[in-house]
Amino acid sequence: MGKKIKTPPAAGLNMAQALFLNGAFQGVPLCSGMGRCGLCKVRFESEPPQPRKEELQKFSPAEIESGWRLSCLHPAQAAEIFLPKPERVVPRVSDKFSSELPDNLALAVDLGTTGLHWAFTLDGETVKSGQELNPQIGLGSEVMSRLAFAAEPRQRKTLSSLVTERLSTIIAETGPIKELVVSGNPSMTSILAQDDVQGLCRAPYSLPHKGGEKVSLDAGLPEAYIPPHLAPFVGADITAGIVALNFSEPKAQPPYLFADLGTNGEFVLCLSEDKYIVCSVPMGPALEGVGMSNGRTAGPGAVSAFNLTPLGLSPSLIGAEKVEQQKPGITGTGYLSLCSVLLKSGVLTREGQFAAGGTPFAAKLADKMTEINGTPALDLGYEGLTLPASDVEEILKVKAAFNLAMSALLDAAGLSPADLKELILGGAMGQHVNINDLVATGFIPAGSASITRAAGNTSLTGSIILTHNQQARDFAAGLPGRSKVLELAGSSDFGQKYLERMIFKYVY
Repeated sequence: MGKKIKTPPAAGLNMAQALFLNGAFQGVPLCSGMGRCGLCKVRFESEPPQPRKEELQKFSPAEIESGWRLSCLHPAQAAEIFLPKPERVVPRVSDKFSSELPDNLALAVDLGTTGLHWAFTLDGETVKSGQELNPQIGLGSEVMSRLAFAAEPRQRKTLSSLVTERLSTIIAETGPIKELVVSGNPSMTSILAQDDVQGLCRAPYSLPHKGGEKVSLDAGLPEAYIPPHLAPFVGADITAGIVALNFSEPKAQPPYLFADLGTNGEFVLCLSEDKYIVCSVPMGPALEGVGMSNGRTAGPGAVSAFNLTPLGLSPSLIGAEKVEQQKPGITGTGYLSLCSVLLKSGVLTREGQFAAGGTPFAAKLADKMTEINGTPALDLGYEGLTLPASDVEEILKVKAAFNLAMSALLDAAGLSPADLKELILGGAMGQHVNINDLVATGFIPAGSASITRAAGNTSLTGSIILTHNQQARDFAAGLPGRSKVLELAGSSDFGQKYLERMIFKYVY
């Protein structure tokens, strides 16, 4: 059941942001202003605003006529609206717990743009851990939109408080800590520390704070050690990741390429223990299951993979079963798996277009093509899930960005993919991805499959190590001086190279 509410105007905010700040959309993976996910829909009981083109694609003419709109696309003006029950809520997950906890714990935190992962540790051993949505996500789903909101000091404090108050609650539920380590990209850690973020909002980009030391936080939290940043958009989470690759097993062997893939793709080419080349590229939140028509972050009941059977597409769920009273959704790696299956069966072309299928099974699947408010979409035959053409395009954009960063780094070092000893994946992709899906969709060349490994949440792993290992902190302190930054977006041919890679095939 939903509810009727009256909303006052809120200068400078859109309707979804104003609703979020008043308790709506908690735990909902909103795209926050892109008009894509449809999860912020409301029905205007008073005079509705004129529909935007995104809404004409999301709603039927009858729904538009009855007042349904996407609240993220309209300013927070005075209105009376009906707020339906959220369709998809990401549950908080605690995957390790000890009921008898000592009072000398450390807390390691991976503060991602989309997710918040944390672990209480004792001498480096995890005793309690969990993951959930970053509580800021209703105010911007990716880095630049979050920074735009944080440009004003009062709003920056609001964003910081959402995280510090949540961490304070987690600590209160667990026990006192003696050490706090927070890793994240420079935007997330700067907002957390309430630094002026203007240098991250526009070129020439600059770091508000270089990291590598402790900062004071609100909500009664102890000072937090934030690892050093390597560049304006290659941050403490990457430093923590490199720490994880060097201070845990198996230790990475150079030359290796490390890719941490979230809403911002951060890449490190390690040529030796003393020489690194780093770069970043905007990826968007698609790989984290945010902003897609049926997207969900990884958690119980989410679809993480697909197989094609004689009966059609068969989904694989995290936790093996659907969570009751939850509309199912597809994770980022689930979307990669789906595209991989469709490419192999001929239902999807390398250019990202739907096709008739190359086998009788595939042709039967292709017969389920439909349209949703004028947009081509494939009916997946499970719980009302569909794959619209717009979602395929989002995956292609992520693929193009990944491909461009990888090929540019290798070109800068005069290497080919075959020269790498390892290709290591961290971040959202590094937890659940199937390497064969990366080959099928062209993220990596086929010859790199044998050297590719998913390393999981390297930022959290490195943060745990940094809670107790002084040698690791000394190593982290030296990384900025051993790293060279490769600027991608500033190159004159960036756009052309990006478009060349908007195909489900690795481009060298």
